[in-house]
Amino acid sequence: MSTNLYTHDVFLSHSSKDKAVVRIIAERLRADGLLVWFDDWELKPGDSIPAKIEQGLEQSRVLVLCISANAFGSDWAALESGTFRFRDPLNRDRRFIPLRLDGASIKGSLAQFLYIDWQTEPHEQVYTKLLEACQPPVREVPATVEQFAGKVIQLDYKGKGIITCVFSLDGKRAITGDIEKTVRVWDVETGRCMRVLKGHTDHVWTIAWSADQCRALSGGTDRTLRLWDLETGQCLRVFSGHEGQIVKVQFSADHRYAFSGSNDQTILVWDLETGRCLRTI
Repeated sequence: MSTNLYTHDVFLSHSSKDKAVVRIIAERLRADGLLVWFDDWELKPGDSIPAKIEQGLEQSRVLVLCISANAFGSDWAALESGTFRFRDPLNRDRRFIPLRLDGASIKGSLAQFLYIDWQTEPHEQVYTKLLEACQPPVREVPATVEQFAGKVIQLDYKGKGIITCVFSLDGKRAITGDIEKTVRVWDVETGRCMRVLKGHTDHVWTIAWSADQCRALSGGTDRTLRLWDLETGQCLRVFSGHEGQIVKVQFSADHRYAFSGSNDQTILVWDLETGRCLRTI
């Protein structure tokens, strides 16, 4: 599976007996901008638990396996069965991170992996190491590699963190989405921020240029799709309808419609003129 198709950054695999400590980790990772698969947030009444877990594993980029005496008990067979696709050394898109919660001895083949020790104090340093290991690679750069080969692009950004960056077709401008709920337009040559677009109420995960480079789409954790006029900075329309984070947005070829993909497992087709949702896929 391509990195761009993952709906979650991190899957937290854990024993139900360790849920209290794992919940704290999940909430911190989510607060720092990662899309986290945590069972209490994903499983709903009536769901097939094995099917939902399998779907979550398939659509996650990083597996954090929480190792403990509890995990090595009755839950171990189920927990270990989901790790193999992440432990394949040929699968470079994915990462496997053992997170040791207590002093239980690490079993079998897991001993070959470098683990992160949650027992170590202070937790702040350990958490920083975990966050760095789970961070997604740079996303969505449609400009050609040749345009930027050998170049270092420095943006005058002093915020908490850019999540996604897309260059214009001519490579002269870039738009970014960030943890601070903004979309920003940049002059690539100078690194200067030309415009800050505000309106989202949570992290901005995905953005797309229009073909004429005058408009942009953005989506994120607040579950809304927004259409922007890049010349004025005005939000032209807000589209609401998803039940989960929006992880991918795109214009149609004729720019009459927009597509938004979400981790609620749907793609919505929107009429840009009326704002109406035309179809759910």
